[in-house]
Amino acid sequence: MAKRKLISEPASFPDLTIIGISCQLKDYRLAFFLNRDMRLNLVRLEDLPVYSEKEDALFEFPLYTCFEPERRVNYYLMGNNNAGNKMIPAYKQADFLLMLKGQADNERSAALISGLRKIGGIQMVFQLENDKIKNLEGVMSDLELHLARK
Repeated sequence: MAKRKLISEPASFPDLTIIGISCQLKDYRLAFFLNRDMRLNLVRLEDLPVYSEKEDALFEFPLYTCFEPERRVNYYLMGNNNAGNKMIPAYKQADFLLMLKGQADNERSAALISGLRKIGGIQMVFQLENDKIKNLEGVMSDLELHLARK
């Protein structure tokens, strides 16, 4: 008998903006440049474990976070690579993901993208379309569970 699998549409996250970053920098160097040039205060947390249905395994990705109280926005810088596995396989060209969770306006997103493009070592910066990410709901729930444990 054939297996049946429930395919759910990714939940809409109206308060989530995801920026993809393609670069050869190490995660700590990218966080340093973001802190210096974008005036963020990213701090390193324990690696984020994300479950991969395809591999049926947990993979850990580097995670940095900060909160901007004036705008009420949480920033999450995450790696997208782990030993050849991608956290978000739909965007293989992204080495890192910068997530803005909260009421981030388009002006702030545009300023971040243009600022990121000025950092040496970054080849490409682009905004991801949340609708095209099939495992977004799983990644976000893994992130929320991980942050609740700290």
